[in-house]
Amino acid sequence: MTASPFPSIDMNSLPRPQGAFELREKVAAQEPRGQSGRLSYIDVLRGAAAVQVLLSHVTLAFFPGVFFSSPLSGALLGYLAATPLFFVLDGASAVCIFFTLSGYVLTPLFMNSKASGAVLIFSRFVRLGAPAVAGCILSVVLFLIFAQYNQTAGSLLNSQWLSESWRPASDLWFVKDALVNGLLLGFRGDSIVQWFGLPAAALPEMSNSYLAPLWTLSIEFYGSILVLALSRARSPTLLVMTSIVLSRTYLVCFLAGHVAARFRLGEERQITPWPAAVALATLGVSICMASHFWTPDPVVKLCTLAPQILPPCPTVNPAYLMRIYGAAVFTVAVMQCAPARRFLNHRKLRALGRLSFPLYLTHWPVIFGVGCFLFVVSAPWLGLSSARYLALVASIGLAVIVATAFERVDQMALRASRVLRERKNAGGPP
Repeated sequence: MTASPFPSIDMNSLPRPQGAFELREKVAAQEPRGQSGRLSYIDVLRGAAAVQVLLSHVTLAFFPGVFFSSPLSGALLGYLAATPLFFVLDGASAVCIFFTLSGYVLTPLFMNSKASGAVLIFSRFVRLGAPAVAGCILSVVLFLIFAQYNQTAGSLLNSQWLSESWRPASDLWFVKDALVNGLLLGFRGDSIVQWFGLPAAALPEMSNSYLAPLWTLSIEFYGSILVLALSRARSPTLLVMTSIVLSRTYLVCFLAGHVAARFRLGEERQITPWPAAVALATLGVSICMASHFWTPDPVVKLCTLAPQILPPCPTVNPAYLMRIYGAAVFTVAVMQCAPARRFLNHRKLRALGRLSFPLYLTHWPVIFGVGCFLFVVSAPWLGLSSARYLALVASIGLAVIVATAFERVDQMALRASRVLRERKNAGGPP
């Protein structure tokens, strides 16, 4: 079983065109799969995106100068930051990869399930909500032990982000933080429910959460509902209209994944030669990287337009819109790139897929709690420079260890979600 919030594809459940038996058998012999017939490379790609998020946050915490490097500085690091090599630190684009993969893997699941829409939505709520609550519990425990070390570390490193990004209110209930704030309402600036008139002041700041990465779960949850509606309606007209209305939001990624799934672009249908797929993937990465330093006027104008029918750009920032489209292009291009798929299918990489959601949910309190504690207590003895490296390496290692232990929680949520769907598919409760 995968350990991520995004369900995997059961190849045997997908509708097949007549006459495709020979092609299916040929691909089945070539395309490694995990349990239940899943495409392993999808899981690994998701896990790699989780590592991107981890590296992004740990670098931003202890080496903010690296994270904010610019080619305008004239330094070598600044020039490297403008290249695709810096993509490994681009956590914002990694989140968009998650969303695109969600649209892809949820589409066949919803199209082929006999469960009602309400059951599928509830199973999705359980799938996302249970690990979110467990992640908040972990963060509460670490906050009680290591509270305010991040503030001291932020002062030493002159990082306001590190000082202020983990300061939950003393009366915040972790279940409310996970399920109400994280999964249903979202946080100020990126909340979908704000589109329907909820005042921004009624929403919490991400920095006031026990687990700031929870901001993506409300988008994930409502994106799942969007994919369910499109999968059940199967209307090209509805798809086109939805794409126009949501063109300035993170939900574009779910739409891209949904369309890719409808055309089966992540499986045997290779409509693009792999050199062209590599070029498209490079283009997607380049768009994401360029957004850190340059925003074309058409993108700025698109985000500043305010027709009531269109929801606003994420955090009212045109750069994030570029990452949404760049990451979607990159993800679909990887699906069409046979060499990339073969690499991602390597058996030694498959553990990444199992750890993707656990790593995403647990790395934040590890960095802000344990990592900052190690930095603060070691700085007087090792010096700031060496203490930074110690905190960075220790945070990465501990995050992987904690995520491995957390995998059991994630597996239970997966099984519970699957049981809800399968009982309905079998005709309801016995």
